[in-house]
Amino acid sequence: MKFTCTRDNLIEGLNIVQKAIPGKSNTPVLEGLLIEVSEDLILTGSDSEISITYQFPAIIEEIGGVVVSSKTFCDIIRKLPDMYVTVETSADGNDLIINSGGAHFEINLMNRAAYPKINFLSTENSFSINKGSLRSLIKQTAFAASQENSRPILKGVLMENKENILRFVAIDGFRLALKYVESNCETDFSIVVPARVLNELSKIIDKDEELINVCFSENQIMFYTDTFKVVSSLLKGEFFDYSRMIPSDFTAVMNVGTKELLGSIERVALVLEDDRKWPIVMKTYSDEVVINVAGERGVSREVVSAEISGQEIEIYYNSRNIMDCLKAVENERISVKFTTTKGPSIIVSEEDDSFLFLVMPVKPKIR
Repeated sequence: MKFTCTRDNLIEGLNIVQKAIPGKSNTPVLEGLLIEVSEDLILTGSDSEISITYQFPAIIEEIGGVVVSSKTFCDIIRKLPDMYVTVETSADGNDLIINSGGAHFEINLMNRAAYPKINFLSTENSFSINKGSLRSLIKQTAFAASQENSRPILKGVLMENKENILRFVAIDGFRLALKYVESNCETDFSIVVPARVLNELSKIIDKDEELINVCFSENQIMFYTDTFKVVSSLLKGEFFDYSRMIPSDFTAVMNVGTKELLGSIERVALVLEDDRKWPIVMKTYSDEVVINVAGERGVSREVVSAEISGQEIEIYYNSRNIMDCLKAVENERISVKFTTTKGPSIIVSEEDDSFLFLVMPVKPKIR
Protein backbone atom coordinates (compact mmCIF):
# COMPACT_ATOMS: atom_id res chain seq x y z
CA MET A 1 0.00 0.00 0.00
CA LYS A 2 1.34 3.42 -0.91
CA PHE A 3 -0.23 6.84 -1.45
CA THR A 4 0.61 10.54 -1.39
CA CYS A 5 -1.79 13.35 -0.49
CA THR A 6 -1.83 16.76 1.12
CA ARG A 7 -1.53 16.92 4.88
CA ASP A 8 -4.60 19.20 5.14
CA ASN A 9 -6.85 16.80 3.19
CA LEU A 10 -5.69 13.93 5.35
CA ILE A 11 -6.30 15.90 8.55
CA GLU A 12 -9.81 16.81 7.39
CA GLY A 13 -10.63 13.16 6.86
CA LEU A 14 -9.09 12.13 10.16
CA ASN A 15 -11.07 14.76 12.08
CA ILE A 16 -14.27 13.24 10.71
CA VAL A 17 -13.64 9.51 11.19
CA GLN A 18 -12.07 9.99 14.63
CA LYS A 19 -15.54 10.91 15.93
CA ALA A 20 -16.35 7.18 15.78
CA ILE A 21 -13.09 5.94 17.32
CA PRO A 22 -13.11 5.41 21.11
CA GLY A 23 -10.17 6.65 23.15
CA LYS A 24 -10.26 3.44 25.16
CA SER A 25 -12.01 0.20 24.26
CA ASN A 26 -12.24 -3.34 25.61
CA THR A 27 -11.59 -4.32 21.99
CA PRO A 28 -8.20 -2.69 21.31
CA VAL A 29 -8.49 -2.90 17.52
CA LEU A 30 -11.42 -0.44 17.70
CA GLU A 31 -8.90 2.16 18.82
CA GLY A 32 -7.38 1.73 15.39
CA LEU A 33 -7.88 3.58 12.11
CA LEU A 34 -8.60 1.55 8.98
CA ILE A 35 -6.77 2.94 5.94
CA GLU A 36 -7.72 1.51 2.57
CA VAL A 37 -6.30 2.42 -0.81
CA SER A 38 -8.03 1.57 -4.09
CA GLU A 39 -9.17 4.17 -6.62
CA ASP A 40 -9.33 6.69 -3.76
CA LEU A 41 -8.06 6.88 -0.22
CA ILE A 42 -10.67 5.65 2.29
CA LEU A 43 -10.42 6.22 6.05
CA THR A 44 -12.70 4.36 8.49
CA GLY A 45 -13.33 4.62 12.22
CA SER A 46 -15.75 2.48 14.22
CA ASP A 47 -16.74 1.68 17.79
CA SER A 48 -19.23 -1.07 16.79
CA GLU A 49 -22.22 1.27 17.38
CA ILE A 50 -21.26 3.93 14.85
CA SER A 51 -18.94 3.67 11.84
CA ILE A 52 -17.72 6.58 9.72
CA THR A 53 -15.85 6.42 6.42
CA TYR A 54 -14.32 9.34 4.56
CA GLN A 55 -13.16 9.06 0.95
CA PHE A 56 -11.04 11.50 -1.07
CA PRO A 57 -8.60 11.51 -4.03
CA ALA A 58 -4.91 10.83 -3.55
CA ILE A 59 -1.94 9.82 -5.68
CA ILE A 60 -2.22 6.04 -5.53
CA GLU A 61 0.89 3.97 -6.18
CA GLU A 62 -0.08 0.67 -4.58
CA ILE A 63 -3.46 -0.56 -3.36
CA GLY A 64 -3.99 -2.25 -0.01
CA GLY A 65 -5.25 -1.71 3.50
CA VAL A 66 -3.98 -1.56 7.08
CA VAL A 67 -5.13 -0.77 10.61
CA VAL A 68 -2.96 1.52 12.71
CA SER A 69 -3.29 3.21 16.09
CA SER A 70 -5.57 6.16 15.45
CA LYS A 71 -4.05 8.35 18.17
CA THR A 72 -0.47 7.75 17.07
CA PHE A 73 -1.20 8.24 13.37
CA CYS A 74 -3.29 11.38 13.90
CA ASP A 75 -0.77 12.94 16.29
CA ILE A 76 1.97 12.44 13.72
CA ILE A 77 0.00 13.75 10.74
CA ARG A 78 -1.00 16.93 12.57
CA LYS A 79 2.65 17.71 13.38
CA LEU A 80 4.19 17.01 9.96
CA PRO A 81 6.41 19.79 8.60
CA ASP A 82 5.47 19.67 4.89
CA MET A 83 2.18 20.11 3.01
CA TYR A 84 2.56 16.72 1.35
CA VAL A 85 2.74 13.32 3.03
CA THR A 86 3.57 9.88 1.64
CA VAL A 87 2.33 6.80 3.49
CA GLU A 88 3.31 3.21 2.66
CA THR A 89 3.66 -0.19 4.24
CA SER A 90 7.14 -1.52 4.95
CA ALA A 91 8.66 -4.31 2.87
CA ASP A 92 7.89 -6.91 5.55
CA GLY A 93 4.32 -5.61 6.00
CA ASN A 94 4.70 -5.05 9.75
CA ASP A 95 4.99 -1.27 9.87
CA LEU A 96 3.52 1.86 8.34
CA ILE A 97 6.06 4.33 6.98
CA ILE A 98 5.23 8.05 6.96
CA ASN A 99 7.41 10.60 5.14
CA SER A 100 6.85 14.35 4.93
CA GLY A 101 9.64 16.84 4.23
CA GLY A 102 12.51 15.83 6.50
CA ALA A 103 10.28 13.83 8.86
CA HIS A 104 10.27 10.02 8.82
CA PHE A 105 8.21 7.66 11.00
CA GLU A 106 7.73 3.90 11.17
CA ILE A 107 4.81 2.83 13.36
CA ASN A 108 3.49 -0.61 14.21
CA LEU A 109 0.42 -1.98 12.49
CA MET A 110 -2.54 -3.57 14.25
CA ASN A 111 -4.24 -6.84 13.30
CA ARG A 112 -6.46 -5.97 10.35
CA ALA A 113 -8.17 -9.37 10.46
CA ALA A 114 -9.60 -8.49 13.88
CA TYR A 115 -11.14 -5.23 12.64
CA PRO A 116 -14.95 -5.50 12.42
CA LYS A 117 -16.53 -5.66 9.00
CA ILE A 118 -18.61 -2.57 8.23
CA ASN A 119 -21.97 -3.48 6.70
CA PHE A 120 -22.94 -0.67 4.38
CA LEU A 121 -26.62 -0.53 3.48
CA SER A 122 -28.18 -0.74 0.06
CA THR A 123 -28.94 2.75 -1.24
CA GLU A 124 -31.77 1.58 -3.50
CA ASN A 125 -34.54 2.97 -1.27
CA SER A 126 -32.80 6.07 0.02
CA PHE A 127 -34.18 9.59 0.28
CA SER A 128 -32.42 12.94 0.47
CA ILE A 129 -32.64 15.91 2.80
CA ASN A 130 -31.10 19.36 2.77
CA LYS A 131 -28.04 19.51 5.04
CA GLY A 132 -29.25 22.70 6.71
CA SER A 133 -32.62 21.13 7.46
CA LEU A 134 -30.95 18.07 8.96
CA ARG A 135 -28.73 20.24 11.15
CA SER A 136 -31.83 22.08 12.46
CA LEU A 137 -33.64 18.79 13.12
CA ILE A 138 -30.70 17.58 15.19
CA LYS A 139 -29.97 20.87 16.95
CA GLN A 140 -33.57 21.33 18.04
CA THR A 141 -34.15 17.80 19.35
CA ALA A 142 -31.06 15.76 20.25
CA PHE A 143 -30.26 17.89 23.31
CA ALA A 144 -33.44 16.60 24.96
CA ALA A 145 -32.55 12.91 24.66
CA SER A 146 -31.96 11.10 27.94
CA GLN A 147 -28.48 10.47 29.34
CA GLU A 148 -29.70 7.69 31.62
CA ASN A 149 -29.15 4.00 30.89
CA SER A 150 -32.32 2.99 32.76
CA ARG A 151 -34.44 3.74 29.68
CA PRO A 152 -32.18 3.06 26.69
CA ILE A 153 -34.84 3.90 24.08
CA LEU A 154 -34.92 7.51 25.37
CA LYS A 155 -31.20 7.88 24.62
CA GLY A 156 -32.31 8.06 21.01
CA VAL A 157 -34.25 10.45 18.80
CA LEU A 158 -37.46 9.29 17.18
CA MET A 159 -37.19 9.78 13.41
CA GLU A 160 -40.69 9.56 11.99
CA ASN A 161 -41.95 10.15 8.46
CA LYS A 162 -45.68 10.43 7.79
CA GLU A 163 -47.36 11.89 4.72
CA ASN A 164 -44.16 13.61 3.55
CA ILE A 165 -43.47 15.21 6.92
CA LEU A 166 -40.24 14.17 8.67
CA ARG A 167 -40.31 14.62 12.46
CA PHE A 168 -37.55 14.29 15.03
CA VAL A 169 -38.65 13.85 18.67
CA ALA A 170 -36.57 13.48 21.85
CA ILE A 171 -37.72 12.99 25.46
CA ASP A 172 -35.79 12.66 28.71
CA GLY A 173 -38.65 12.70 31.23
CA PHE A 174 -38.22 16.40 32.01
CA ARG A 175 -38.29 17.83 28.48
CA LEU A 176 -39.70 17.03 25.09
CA ALA A 177 -38.35 18.48 21.85
CA LEU A 178 -40.13 18.17 18.49
CA LYS A 179 -39.07 19.50 15.10
CA TYR A 180 -40.41 18.76 11.62
CA VAL A 181 -39.56 19.54 7.99
CA GLU A 182 -41.15 18.65 4.69
CA SER A 183 -39.85 15.38 3.26
CA ASN A 184 -39.43 13.91 -0.21
CA CYS A 185 -39.65 10.39 1.21
CA GLU A 186 -42.83 8.65 0.05
CA THR A 187 -42.51 5.82 2.60
CA ASP A 188 -43.92 6.20 6.12
CA PHE A 189 -41.56 4.93 8.81
CA SER A 190 -40.71 5.25 12.50
CA ILE A 191 -37.21 4.46 13.82
CA VAL A 192 -35.09 5.53 16.80
CA VAL A 193 -31.53 6.76 16.15
CA PRO A 194 -28.99 7.16 18.99
CA ALA A 195 -28.72 10.85 19.86
CA ARG A 196 -24.96 10.54 20.07
CA VAL A 197 -24.82 9.48 16.43
CA LEU A 198 -26.90 12.45 15.33
CA ASN A 199 -24.77 14.86 17.36
CA GLU A 200 -21.62 13.56 15.70
CA LEU A 201 -23.30 13.72 12.29
CA SER A 202 -24.21 17.37 12.83
CA LYS A 203 -20.51 18.17 13.33
CA ILE A 204 -19.68 16.64 9.95
CA ILE A 205 -22.30 18.05 7.63
CA ASP A 206 -21.91 21.52 6.20
CA LYS A 207 -24.46 24.32 6.38
CA ASP A 208 -24.71 24.70 2.60
CA GLU A 209 -27.65 23.80 0.38
CA GLU A 210 -26.31 20.41 -0.68
CA LEU A 211 -28.23 17.25 0.06
CA ILE A 212 -27.39 14.32 2.29
CA ASN A 213 -28.85 10.89 1.57
CA VAL A 214 -30.49 8.60 4.10
CA CYS A 215 -31.32 4.90 3.98
CA PHE A 216 -32.11 2.37 6.68
CA SER A 217 -32.85 -1.27 7.36
CA GLU A 218 -34.51 -3.02 10.27
CA ASN A 219 -31.41 -2.64 12.42
CA GLN A 220 -29.27 0.13 10.91
CA ILE A 221 -29.33 3.58 9.37
CA MET A 222 -26.85 5.19 6.99
CA PHE A 223 -26.33 8.87 6.18
CA TYR A 224 -24.09 9.41 3.17
CA THR A 225 -22.74 11.72 0.49
CA ASP A 226 -20.10 11.19 -2.19
CA THR A 227 -17.46 11.90 0.44
CA PHE A 228 -18.53 10.18 3.66
CA LYS A 229 -20.80 7.51 5.12
CA VAL A 230 -22.09 7.33 8.70
CA VAL A 231 -23.56 3.94 9.64
CA SER A 232 -25.24 3.33 12.98
CA SER A 233 -27.26 0.71 14.79
CA LEU A 234 -30.86 1.65 15.57
CA LEU A 235 -32.31 1.49 19.07
CA LYS A 236 -34.91 -1.19 19.68
CA GLY A 237 -38.03 -0.72 21.74
CA GLU A 238 -41.27 1.23 21.79
CA PHE A 239 -40.89 5.00 21.89
CA PHE A 240 -43.28 7.08 23.99
CA ASP A 241 -46.53 8.28 22.41
CA TYR A 242 -45.30 11.86 22.49
CA SER A 243 -48.54 13.33 21.09
CA ARG A 244 -50.37 12.46 24.32
CA MET A 245 -47.83 14.47 26.34
CA ILE A 246 -48.50 17.77 24.58
CA PRO A 247 -51.25 19.85 26.24
CA SER A 248 -53.78 21.90 24.29
CA ASP A 249 -55.30 24.02 27.09
CA PHE A 250 -53.36 26.85 28.73
CA THR A 251 -54.02 29.27 31.58
CA ALA A 252 -51.47 31.89 30.50
CA VAL A 253 -49.34 32.80 27.47
CA MET A 254 -46.15 34.85 27.52
CA ASN A 255 -44.68 36.40 24.37
CA VAL A 256 -41.07 37.41 24.90
CA GLY A 257 -37.74 37.89 23.14
CA THR A 258 -35.74 34.68 23.02
CA LYS A 259 -32.35 36.25 23.75
CA GLU A 260 -33.78 38.46 26.48
CA LEU A 261 -35.32 35.54 28.35
CA LEU A 262 -32.29 33.28 27.88
CA GLY A 263 -29.87 35.98 28.96
CA SER A 264 -31.80 36.74 32.12
CA ILE A 265 -31.99 33.07 33.12
CA GLU A 266 -28.27 32.61 32.47
CA ARG A 267 -27.48 35.59 34.70
CA VAL A 268 -29.72 34.72 37.63
CA ALA A 269 -28.43 31.12 37.52
CA LEU A 270 -24.89 32.34 38.24
CA VAL A 271 -25.57 32.01 41.98
CA LEU A 272 -26.35 28.31 41.56
CA GLU A 273 -23.79 25.63 42.28
CA ASP A 274 -26.08 22.66 41.59
CA ASP A 275 -29.04 23.41 39.32
CA ARG A 276 -30.63 20.09 40.26
CA LYS A 277 -31.06 21.23 43.88
CA TRP A 278 -32.14 24.84 43.46
CA PRO A 279 -34.70 25.85 40.82
CA ILE A 280 -35.30 29.22 39.22
CA VAL A 281 -38.65 30.90 39.88
CA MET A 282 -40.72 32.64 37.19
CA LYS A 283 -43.50 34.97 38.27
CA THR A 284 -45.64 36.52 35.51
CA TYR A 285 -47.45 39.86 35.58
CA SER A 286 -49.35 41.71 32.87
CA ASP A 287 -46.31 43.17 31.10
CA GLU A 288 -43.27 41.50 32.63
CA VAL A 289 -41.87 38.31 34.08
CA VAL A 290 -39.75 38.31 37.21
CA ILE A 291 -37.07 35.61 37.44
CA ASN A 292 -35.30 34.94 40.71
CA VAL A 293 -33.06 32.37 42.32
CA ALA A 294 -32.00 31.60 45.85
CA GLY A 295 -28.92 29.43 45.43
CA GLU A 296 -25.91 28.17 47.33
CA ARG A 297 -23.86 31.25 46.41
CA GLY A 298 -26.51 33.88 47.00
CA VAL A 299 -29.72 35.31 45.56
CA SER A 300 -30.47 36.99 42.24
CA ARG A 301 -33.41 38.64 40.51
CA GLU A 302 -34.12 40.04 37.06
CA VAL A 303 -37.16 41.55 35.34
CA VAL A 304 -37.88 40.97 31.63
CA SER A 305 -40.47 42.86 29.60
CA ALA A 306 -43.07 40.56 28.03
CA GLU A 307 -46.59 40.45 26.65
CA ILE A 308 -48.60 38.21 28.98
CA SER A 309 -52.22 37.18 28.80
CA GLY A 310 -54.26 34.97 31.10
CA GLN A 311 -53.72 34.23 34.75
CA GLU A 312 -50.68 35.26 36.75
CA ILE A 313 -48.54 32.23 37.51
CA GLU A 314 -45.54 31.44 39.69
CA ILE A 315 -43.68 28.40 38.44
CA TYR A 316 -40.37 26.65 39.23
CA TYR A 317 -37.98 25.23 36.62
CA ASN A 318 -34.63 23.52 36.49
CA SER A 319 -32.52 26.25 34.89
CA ARG A 320 -30.58 23.88 32.65
CA ASN A 321 -33.73 22.28 31.24
CA ILE A 322 -35.22 25.57 30.11
CA MET A 323 -31.92 27.14 28.98
CA ASP A 324 -31.17 24.19 26.68
CA CYS A 325 -34.54 24.69 25.02
CA LEU A 326 -34.03 28.42 24.56
CA LYS A 327 -30.55 27.89 23.09
CA ALA A 328 -32.07 25.63 20.44
CA VAL A 329 -34.54 28.29 19.28
CA GLU A 330 -33.58 29.91 15.97
CA ASN A 331 -36.22 32.67 16.11
CA GLU A 332 -36.13 36.12 17.75
CA ARG A 333 -39.36 35.74 19.71
CA ILE A 334 -41.14 32.87 21.41
CA SER A 335 -44.40 32.11 23.14
CA VAL A 336 -44.26 30.30 26.48
CA LYS A 337 -47.60 28.67 27.20
CA PHE A 338 -48.35 27.68 30.80
CA THR A 339 -50.84 25.06 31.97
CA THR A 340 -50.57 24.98 35.79
CA THR A 341 -47.78 25.30 38.34
CA LYS A 342 -47.42 21.52 38.25
CA GLY A 343 -48.19 20.90 34.58
CA PRO A 344 -45.99 21.13 31.49
CA SER A 345 -45.13 24.40 29.76
CA ILE A 346 -44.80 24.71 26.00
CA ILE A 347 -42.27 26.85 24.10
CA VAL A 348 -43.13 27.66 20.50
CA SER A 349 -42.35 30.47 18.07
CA GLU A 350 -44.60 33.27 16.92
CA GLU A 351 -42.97 33.02 13.49
CA ASP A 352 -42.34 29.31 13.02
CA ASP A 353 -44.60 26.39 13.87
CA SER A 354 -42.07 23.69 12.88
CA PHE A 355 -40.78 23.09 16.42
CA LEU A 356 -42.13 22.68 19.93
CA PHE A 357 -40.41 22.29 23.29
CA LEU A 358 -42.09 21.00 26.44
CA VAL A 359 -40.60 21.65 29.87
CA MET A 360 -41.83 20.13 33.11
CA PRO A 361 -41.75 22.33 36.24
CA VAL A 362 -40.06 21.14 39.42
CA LYS A 363 -41.09 21.31 43.05
CA PRO A 364 -40.16 24.39 45.08
CA LYS A 365 -37.05 23.91 47.21
CA ILE A 366 -37.59 24.38 50.93
CA ARG A 367 -34.50 25.50 52.82
